[in-house]
Amino acid sequence: MRKKGQGMFEYVLLLAGILLIVVLAIVLLRGGLFGGAQKDVKITNCQAALSRISACYAADGTWATDTEVTQPAACRDAEGYRDNGADAYDNGIADDTLITCGLEPGK
Repeated sequence: MRKKGQGMFEYVLLLAGILLIVVLAIVLLRGGLFGGAQKDVKITNCQAALSRISACYAADGTWATDTEVTQPAACRDAEGYRDNGADAYDNGIADDTLITCGLEPGK
């Protein structure tokens, strides 16, 4: 009788493992687990590109939040990044569009 119970328990564990793998695959394929991290990487890349533009710095070396510069390529896909409360970087913005430097990178 004990062997029968052990076999049934192992079968249930096997089914539970398969179900767990299927659920994880569905979540990953729908982008539900890593979607936020991808957005953060795009925003960080955009801020890094802006930090390399000398026009985003004032004469005294401080960050110039309201200065307008030509949109860097890294900012084209940084949808949802907000600078001073307004959507500055969004998909569909023309390559030569002027945008503000926004918040200082790393802050």
